[in-house]
Amino acid sequence: MKEKITLTFLLFFALFSMTTNAENIGTDFFVPPANDDCANATTLTVNSDFLCTTVSSGTVAEATASSTPNACPGSATEATDDVWFKFVATSTEHRISLQNVSGSQTDLYHAVFNAGAAGDCSTLAVSDAIFCSDDDTSNLTALTVGNTYFIRVYTNDTGTHDTTFDICVGTAPLPPANDECANAESVTAFPFTSSVDATSSTNNGGFIDVAGCGGAMNDGVWYTMVGDGSNVTINVEPAGWDAKIAVYTGSCGTFTCIAEANNGLEGNTETETFTSIAGTTYFINIGHPSGASDFAEGVFNLDISLSGLSIDDLVSKGFSYFPNPVRGELKMNANENIKSINVYNMIGQEVKRIALSNVFSYKLDMSDLSDGVYFIRAEVGESTGTFKVIKK
Repeated sequence: MKEKITLTFLLFFALFSMTTNAENIGTDFFVPPANDDCANATTLTVNSDFLCTTVSSGTVAEATASSTPNACPGSATEATDDVWFKFVATSTEHRISLQNVSGSQTDLYHAVFNAGAAGDCSTLAVSDAIFCSDDDTSNLTALTVGNTYFIRVYTNDTGTHDTTFDICVGTAPLPPANDECANAESVTAFPFTSSVDATSSTNNGGFIDVAGCGGAMNDGVWYTMVGDGSNVTINVEPAGWDAKIAVYTGSCGTFTCIAEANNGLEGNTETETFTSIAGTTYFINIGHPSGASDFAEGVFNLDISLSGLSIDDLVSKGFSYFPNPVRGELKMNANENIKSINVYNMIGQEVKRIALSNVFSYKLDMSDLSDGVYFIRAEVGESTGTFKVIKK
């Protein structure tokens, strides 16, 4: 009986010890990322442009320090949570981009090493480092096609972090098909949306300088459309470069300015709206605003949308206007704040732009305009509408 009791007690004690130890192990247990070491670097797909349609995800959570010497001046002690990637160069120039960085430390370093044709990382040294930066984007040049290049990514901090990110290898593309006005892309379906890499666009026609369009700009990329009387809104979201929108009628090389947008800030969205005339062909030019230097364009998202010639939304705000036809002043009233008034002529050129604040009635002076048909776009509260008036 004593042996039974003793055996039972020993089994219970063993189970208790195993459970306690398992709990303790679970508390301290961690698993480094699969690409924690250079030897297990994640292979990256090389994109054919800078749009980064193919990316790889990464994290430095639980990553450990590697034995390869740190190649970044000024960050000798920070590479305690590095992870590794690699790619084979398909061009002499590639761009490395770290995107969607988030977590407890978003300042990342990345170093690039040349491992030669053999791609052996076991002998990498500081002398093999060709680039190091704490920027999220780096442009690599003078690469050797066919060589393997290793990328070491880590946080700019000695602590432990849970940072995640996407990484992309891009290649400068060929000039886009719509690089020249004569080859402008025809837009026929709306809304029209596109992600564009205009990095390699060239200044074929030289600087485009059309009176009324805010000065000369680079000959970037081109689109064309035929108006149907709708309001046309063009929205451009550039990725880290200064974009300008210009809209023309006429023909390549012989333009009349219809509208332009350029807030002069890198990476800021540009938006322009104009009233189209049915049957009129419009050319839309998107390029860098510099009229003196051929600065490179870049990646951008483009959206072109239409809205009808209607004041139904404005009428719901108590909007009214009179007289029509008008000789001198066009009187407008609304139950909500009239924020802006834009006047366009028959070919869609903006002839008046008026910004207002806390105004519920306004007298638009049209006495200085030539006789003819005009389109007026009014913004009332959060609604916008366009209507036609005749000036006599």
